[in-house]
Amino acid sequence: MRISKIVTGLAMSAFVMGSISGASAEPVKLKAAIYTGNSSSPFRTTFDAFVNHLNEGGEVQVESVVGPEAVPSNQQARALADGLVDIVAAPPSYFENLLPGLGGLSAPRITTQEMRAKGAFEATNELLAPMNIKMVGLYAGDIPFYIFSNKPARTLEEFKGLRLRTTNTVKAFFEALEAQPLQIKRGEIYTALERGVANGYANINSELFTSSWIEVAKYRLGPGFYTPNIAIFMNLEKYNSLSDAQKAALDESGVYVEGEPTAAMKAAEDAAIDKAVKENGFEVIELSDAETKKFLDMAYNSTWAEIEARAPEFSAKLKPILLGE
Repeated sequence: MRISKIVTGLAMSAFVMGSISGASAEPVKLKAAIYTGNSSSPFRTTFDAFVNHLNEGGEVQVESVVGPEAVPSNQQARALADGLVDIVAAPPSYFENLLPGLGGLSAPRITTQEMRAKGAFEATNELLAPMNIKMVGLYAGDIPFYIFSNKPARTLEEFKGLRLRTTNTVKAFFEALEAQPLQIKRGEIYTALERGVANGYANINSELFTSSWIEVAKYRLGPGFYTPNIAIFMNLEKYNSLSDAQKAALDESGVYVEGEPTAAMKAAEDAAIDKAVKENGFEVIELSDAETKKFLDMAYNSTWAEIEARAPEFSAKLKPILLGE
């Protein structure tokens, strides 16, 4: 009888341990949000590649990805910090209300891989930690912004007075160009150019087609500058609650999206501008070598001077890394 009880006890223990082990093997389920509501945008499809890669690993499952129709873009940073969602993909500038200067991550003169190697991620996460946020990935770093317009500008002088849709990322630069920055919602860019309210905006090649801006923009002006980096942010408390294997899966997926999916974005960008020129009569306007250097110096110097004045702690930590000083 005693042996029978012992055997029964061991069997029960094995069952309980097996149940615990099985429970721990269950993937953690996360909720995500993204700043754009355009499902065909390369920024959305590349984030989808991150989600699919993460889900395939089996440790973590992103159950849903909502856009600004569910969580408005200007509220996503707070929703993440408060734990209403677990992950947000957005331009760093969208989180400036929590960490001033963060938009500077879109104005580096080094690659995303160099940013990781030189400690930019660690420095950023030190500053984000008090906000209960962690950056686990950054994609589109190999792609430049350009200025697109319905009016030509073949010299720096001709940028003066152009009415350009602005964001926090490019406002200081547009002011340095002596253009006229305009606050226009992303969804209103098409109408603003069509009606002549605005002359241009800064974005990437492929959005000429995905947002139909090819119908109202006729020129790409000057060299590429900055990068439309999209940060993948996570609620820090949630991240810290994960197992080592789950954290590793998230970290690896963050590195993954900076590689092959971003390279695919870059190839699509090159193809988009070729198509715009060959099939739509679009014109790419280059500046002279001397003016190209002035243009780029103006772009980076103006933005980082503004960040240094407004967010000295962020600038002190990140500017030397991001500008390769």
